[in-house]
Amino acid sequence: MAEEHVYGYNPTNGADGDSRDEATSKLRLKVVAGHQLAKKDIFGASDPYVRVDLNTINGDQTIDSALTKTKKKTLNPVWEEEFIFKVKPVDHKLVLQVFDENRLTRDDFLGMVELKLVNLPKEQEGRTLPTRRYFLRPRSNHSSQRSRVKGTLEIYHAYISDTSTVDNDNGDTASDSGGWEMVQPVNNSPVEQAADVMLNRPLPPGWEERQDANGRTYYVNHIARFTQWERPTESTTSSSGNTTIERNFNTAATEFQRRFHISADEENRHRSSINQSDDNVDSPAGSRRSSEQIESPRAAVPAPSDEGLPPGWGMQIAPNGRVFFIDHTARTTTWIDPRTGRPSSIPNHIAPSTTPRSDLDQLGPLPEGWEERVHTDGRIFFIDHNTRTTQWEDPRMSNPQIAGPAVPYSRDYKRKYEYLKSQLRKPNNVPNKFEIKVSRNNILEDSYRIISSVNRVEILKTKLWVEFEGEVGLDYGGLAREWFFLLSKEMFNPYYGLFEYSATDNYTLQINPFSGVCNEEHLNYFKFIGRIAGMAVYHGKLLDAFFIRPFYKMMLSKSIDLKDMESVDSEYYNSLLWIKENDPSELELTFCVDEESFGHTSQRELKPDGANIPLTDENKDEYIALVIQWRFVSRVQEQMNAFLEGFNALIPPTLVKIFDEHELELLMCGIQHIDVRDWKQNTLYKGDYHANHIVVQWFWRVVLSFSNEMRSRLLQFVTGTSRVPMNGFKELYGSNGPQLFTIEKWGTPENYPRAHTCFNRIDLPPYESYQQLREKLIKAIEGSQGFAGVD
Repeated sequence: MAEEHVYGYNPTNGADGDSRDEATSKLRLKVVAGHQLAKKDIFGASDPYVRVDLNTINGDQTIDSALTKTKKKTLNPVWEEEFIFKVKPVDHKLVLQVFDENRLTRDDFLGMVELKLVNLPKEQEGRTLPTRRYFLRPRSNHSSQRSRVKGTLEIYHAYISDTSTVDNDNGDTASDSGGWEMVQPVNNSPVEQAADVMLNRPLPPGWEERQDANGRTYYVNHIARFTQWERPTESTTSSSGNTTIERNFNTAATEFQRRFHISADEENRHRSSINQSDDNVDSPAGSRRSSEQIESPRAAVPAPSDEGLPPGWGMQIAPNGRVFFIDHTARTTTWIDPRTGRPSSIPNHIAPSTTPRSDLDQLGPLPEGWEERVHTDGRIFFIDHNTRTTQWEDPRMSNPQIAGPAVPYSRDYKRKYEYLKSQLRKPNNVPNKFEIKVSRNNILEDSYRIISSVNRVEILKTKLWVEFEGEVGLDYGGLAREWFFLLSKEMFNPYYGLFEYSATDNYTLQINPFSGVCNEEHLNYFKFIGRIAGMAVYHGKLLDAFFIRPFYKMMLSKSIDLKDMESVDSEYYNSLLWIKENDPSELELTFCVDEESFGHTSQRELKPDGANIPLTDENKDEYIALVIQWRFVSRVQEQMNAFLEGFNALIPPTLVKIFDEHELELLMCGIQHIDVRDWKQNTLYKGDYHANHIVVQWFWRVVLSFSNEMRSRLLQFVTGTSRVPMNGFKELYGSNGPQLFTIEKWGTPENYPRAHTCFNRIDLPPYESYQQLREKLIKAIEGSQGFAGVD
């Protein structure tokens, strides 16, 4: 019989820096199975395997590795493979990483488990130890994987009983508890520990766990009839019976779930990267930031003396050695010492005079008492002679009256809109008003009954008179706006199964291709929703919703191309882009795609007999076009037809088609007021750019000079949507989760800016003047589709 192979620590090798023959233990590890793994590409299920690394705790150095076999075409692989590792429990850990071998260019990461080796059970004769399931986690240093990791890994682990005693951190022998009521958490974050406890608990009565078409888990409350991303606990449905653990981890677990399983460590690293980018730039005297931003660990060193400060004031030292002052009452910070009225230090190399710049006059005058000057390196700063302070930020940034546009927007959206309104003539022979009496608690059902019962659509064009049940009020427009707002929330709620969130984020909507399974009357509901959307446009109201770009293109009967895929589903986009740029014959694919529905996978032919037509370099363009057609059009054609039937009954197609897809989004969903200061404060910089780089300064001056409409177009150009999340730019989403607006240095002054909607990033060339940047940026926005050309 062949001797079993033992992986792991060999004292004679000195793999972790120690050549002594120290006491070690043998650990039996069995990789049993994976459950509900993430699907990583569009061509079929994954081909998963597991890599097991024995690493040092200090330094994370890999000592030895083992691999399981690859299981083909499954998201629920069964391995049943056993490995023996020689380990030092207090110094080592096991890292199990699941990979998908079926990738176009590389093996793709599906998740990991980090297993600490102290206090693991020991095998004993006559006792059977159970296997254990661990939730797969993202890599802490690969934030791009956050939203695509799911499922669990089932493993068995125990020390072999004939080995030497294992010492733990406290000098005790290894745990021998066969019940395994609690194991050492694999994550150090208290948020993740709380989530581990919560995710292993059963759901409260009346709740159901479901997965959307993109594999993301959400929860349905059948009692209250709503959905949520957070996993519910008993404490969320009842105030009684909460255990001490539930009370302790509720807050942390809610935050964990809100961030879609992003670890707290990742979030801290994300915040640190923002803080570090700020630290690289010296702010001039008088700069003011929120106390919450400055009072971070990076500026927590107390100042040597705060004697004589006014009540409510404190002082600290920034990492660059400068003293700043905190007004805890107003929650602001400043370089100005409130005891003297002078800054703690003054920036050097200030130019003595202002350089005239006629191309900046369009921003309008500075506030009274302010002066603009140019630093010797070309950067612009501002002097407030009223308070004798200087700052980098344009004071007009915080004054909405001064920040108004000075240059009218050049495109003809306004003309198109005015033409549309002129053609939407008021109907004849209809009542003076159309009454809509609804209950807030049943606004969808009541509205559906009222609007769907109208046989003569012209009646819906008359004045709307909305009344909410049990409330006294006259509708002079405000109640109608509120009705559209509240009804939007319900119509597009994924609970009803008519719409679902796109693969990119949790606020961009697309039609649910399986809406008919959820609701037998789904086509009537889509017709009703189309009527509501048409009424909103006709009456100048807005829908509170975000739709994917292909939705608007379908409304306009325009073809959808590969570029449209990028901001909706980056996995699809990257896979198809690889096919477009390479010979896909080696993939051995056919003209079929896998379609998932409620946990079941079926094959869908893209063309007749597609299962027998191989994908080649010659027919790949047809394949890509058919995949896009299937992904966005074919699966939802009936629903879209019903929606358009209702919409076009109020807004004729000939009038809709005068707009492009960008303008149609603005028409239906409106131009949300954009706070440029909030936008600027929640922006990242890359490629040698920083907040006070001269090109970045010019960029924000251009944004400040834009109208609200043009700012929306810029945001749309870079992120794929003209709207901002409810709580501002800090919650902006990219293709893989939260992603701040990013400006990266790229190209030459001859290039136009280009956009990457997946990452909310604009590649901004190092232009040589403000006017050059402004002209190039406007042309890029008006040219749409991610301008990257050269004059």
